[in-house]
Amino acid sequence: MKKTLMLLLLAFGLIGANAQGQVVKGKITDDNNKPLAGATVTLKGTTVTTSTDESGNFQISAGTQTNPVLVVSYIGYLNREYPVRGTANFTVRLQEDPRTLGDVIVVGYGTVRKRDITGASSSVKADEIAKRPLTRIEQALQGTVSGVSVVSPNGQPGQGLRVKIRGANSITGGTDPLYVIDGNIGGGSDVNVDDVESIEVLKDAASTAIYGSRGSNGVVLITTKAGSSGKAKVGIEFWDRKDKVPKELKLMGPYDFARSVNAQFAATGQTAGYTDQQLADFKSGAVKGTDWQKAIQTSPWVQNYQADVSGGSDAVKYYFSVGYLDQRGIIINQNYKRTSLRSNIDIKLNDRMNVKLYVVATIPQGHNNSYGGGLGDPWSQAVQWDPTSAIRDANGNFITQAKFASIQWNPVAQALSQSSDASATNVSGTGTFTYRILNDLTFTSTDVYSLGNQYNPALYGPGTSSFSGTNQGYVQLFSQKSNSYLSSNYLTYKKRFGDHSLNVTALFEESSGTTQNVTTQSKNLSTYSLGYYNPVLGSTQLITAANYNQDALISYLGRVYYTYKDKYTLSASVRTDGSSHLTKKYSTFPSVGLAWNMKKESFLENSGLFSDLKLRGSYGQTGNQSVPAYSSLAKINVGAGGNQNAYYYNGTTASVATTQGSPVSQILKWETKATYDVGADMSFLKGRLTFSVDAYTSKVTNLLYSKPVPGYYGGGTYQANIGSLANKGVEFAIGGTPYVSRDVRWTTNFTLSMNRNKVLDLGGLDNIAAIGGNNTYNAVLKVGQPLGEFYGYKFLGTWKSQEAAQAALYGAKPGDAKYADVNGDHTFTAADYELLGNATPSFSFGFINDISYKNLTISFMFQGVQGSKVFSETQAYLWGGLGDMKNATTIEAVPENLWGPGHETNNPAWSKTGHIFNGSSRFVYDASYAKLKNLSISYELPKSVLGRVKVNSVKVYVSGQNLICITPYKGYDPEIDQQPTGNAISQGQEFGVIPNPKSLTLGVRVVL
Repeated sequence: MKKTLMLLLLAFGLIGANAQGQVVKGKITDDNNKPLAGATVTLKGTTVTTSTDESGNFQISAGTQTNPVLVVSYIGYLNREYPVRGTANFTVRLQEDPRTLGDVIVVGYGTVRKRDITGASSSVKADEIAKRPLTRIEQALQGTVSGVSVVSPNGQPGQGLRVKIRGANSITGGTDPLYVIDGNIGGGSDVNVDDVESIEVLKDAASTAIYGSRGSNGVVLITTKAGSSGKAKVGIEFWDRKDKVPKELKLMGPYDFARSVNAQFAATGQTAGYTDQQLADFKSGAVKGTDWQKAIQTSPWVQNYQADVSGGSDAVKYYFSVGYLDQRGIIINQNYKRTSLRSNIDIKLNDRMNVKLYVVATIPQGHNNSYGGGLGDPWSQAVQWDPTSAIRDANGNFITQAKFASIQWNPVAQALSQSSDASATNVSGTGTFTYRILNDLTFTSTDVYSLGNQYNPALYGPGTSSFSGTNQGYVQLFSQKSNSYLSSNYLTYKKRFGDHSLNVTALFEESSGTTQNVTTQSKNLSTYSLGYYNPVLGSTQLITAANYNQDALISYLGRVYYTYKDKYTLSASVRTDGSSHLTKKYSTFPSVGLAWNMKKESFLENSGLFSDLKLRGSYGQTGNQSVPAYSSLAKINVGAGGNQNAYYYNGTTASVATTQGSPVSQILKWETKATYDVGADMSFLKGRLTFSVDAYTSKVTNLLYSKPVPGYYGGGTYQANIGSLANKGVEFAIGGTPYVSRDVRWTTNFTLSMNRNKVLDLGGLDNIAAIGGNNTYNAVLKVGQPLGEFYGYKFLGTWKSQEAAQAALYGAKPGDAKYADVNGDHTFTAADYELLGNATPSFSFGFINDISYKNLTISFMFQGVQGSKVFSETQAYLWGGLGDMKNATTIEAVPENLWGPGHETNNPAWSKTGHIFNGSSRFVYDASYAKLKNLSISYELPKSVLGRVKVNSVKVYVSGQNLICITPYKGYDPEIDQQPTGNAISQGQEFGVIPNPKSLTLGVRVVL
């Protein structure tokens, strides 16, 4: 028995020894013959794998293979297959991946090696964009780029997002960055996301100063996809998304609302609004009432289709695509559709000349997707309307107005009855001609011509609030056409000589544009059955507005990058711009940047800690000319009919009159931003961990502002330079690959941004300037405070029983609302207004992870802000806000929650004296949030399966967006912002704004 066992063990040992076969030993190094620790070595065609040690050495069993091949991989380097010749020690050298540390970065008017960048910039690549089913390019920047704030003003389909790079840099001059798409400056952000290859975000002035007049808010460079030599590839992608309202506000049902109304009327000396029988019917459910939140909302499907073909030869490369988006809103009778067409052709004429031709067309169409929030919007009214009212009466007609709660229009009737449409056709053609004059000298000319046509018809007939009383509705038509031309011509000289590298650019650029529009209106139509197609049926037709604008810009630029020994880089640029908008038309914007690649120094060259280490510093100036065309010219007002400028020569008939318009500034000049930036880029563990940090400070002077004019001097406003503001902040970005093996790969990226904003000077205006306008009366501009500051009364709760004597001094009694009396005069006026909070967050963050196992990938992204505030006028009206709201609808207003003897809460009791102010700290909320912005699971079918059907790749995925939101905010969505376009003062306002939807997406991408 023992002999048999010994023979079996010997046999297994021999078999094992034979299976192990030859052992191969070697070493893995980089191009400079430095060892790479942690490189993965795999025996091709098997699961046998190993890793290199600290000296780059490895050994691996080649089994019985006679001609084994090793597959060697390492982060930041190109994979290499190495045929083994014998078992002796050998060395495999890996080349740096040009897509990583050796990247060539688009910087505007050319490219620069990533290692030579002196400014602060960030990149987003196509594979990162593809992880989420995006409908707009701005969404790709949210949570992925440090220093960039992306806020959705609302959740309506087709709406653009508010993007701020390093804070607000203007009062009323706009906060959105400059978008440059394939050299088309100001090309807009409405580009088909599926066509994008990469995005570069330029943040500091050393990077953005090359765009001078338009770079003060940062620059977003978008490069679209191009073809490559080889067999044509056809890509087809489709995703289908289910949207829904993320949450509903907690409102009273019919019974609670009815008893709340009765309690209010009893306290204010009015007859009960509901009988005992009605209360009983509501309580038992015999009478249902209406849940207006559910009545107004839908759970729509959103569909996106994309087809593209690319390929070519060494002489001609091409990329063609067509995309179609059909996005319905989360409220009834609302949608957005967009068709996108793109043609990118790259032609090599000869060894010295090259031509690129880009033609893109977008055709957006919107239906009722321009609600701005406020009392008249259906979504706002859905939470304010009487829950005891039905939608229609017994005859099927809309009940247009209710006896209780809101005095506004039935939200379902308004949403279903109005038709406010918008359609446009935008076509842009870009031609880039490159001529290599000498081996080191290149001339480039980029010319862009764009056309736009827009048509917005609207119908407000029966069922809408415009069709009531003596107003019998109207049709309004808006038509606009525009064109623009841009020509950028520049010489680029690139030369390496010895330890020196030089990259010089000289540019001349000019652009111009024209816009014409007209608005007409037809009132009291004899029939509305034809919609807005026959406005001549109205009893009154008139042109309400007609405008013509033309502007131009001319620019000169010189820029140089100089690098010594790949260690020290100096960049400098000077740009001069001349604008037709300003009185002082020309201004010059310089910049300088320095970078030190410390890793190249001898004392760090062999460092085991740093794989890369670069220090950066920069200073630069940029400008802003965002004022209307002709702001430097005095105007004449023209009007007639109902216009205030009409003159009645015979005392009864209005005639056209021309009157003096507002004055203009005689010294209107550029708003100028000066920025200092210091930063560091480093990587560790052979590139597996990367870290970047930037600190910056900027000052904006000569702020552009619409200054009010006394009526006797023409009235209105005029553009003027009034003061200055400052921004300072810190940005962090940490990324890496914590774990990688043959089958598993985990990559992660974390960004953190902090910005502080402060108004320094208002040029002689009052220290506090209240800002008026729709839903913005709670905003304030104050020296020493940031933009987006809320202003109003400080809410102190309620007057308690022991404070009866003190309350009486204000004409109040216990149970009434209590506010801070700043000046102690026992009345409440503007003199008692205080600062109530700010919309700017203390910090924002993004956290992205991708975990792959073979062909399966799980990705998730968290994004959020901390310390921001929101003023919610929605919440004010839910409590029975003054004027348009007769009764409260929030569940918090049930009688037992209000102040009363024995339960003296801070919710004011119903009272004749009231003393309720909507503009108070009571309705300022903490809007901090953390969202699970995206969670996706994708699977790429194995090549072995696809080879049988001759398909290159098939990827299927499922993802969810806005799945979880952790926030103390009581409203629908803390992310939304009702900030008017071009106005950073009133950010953080919210009143009836449609929230961002929660979504679930299914998609597939096939490449043939």
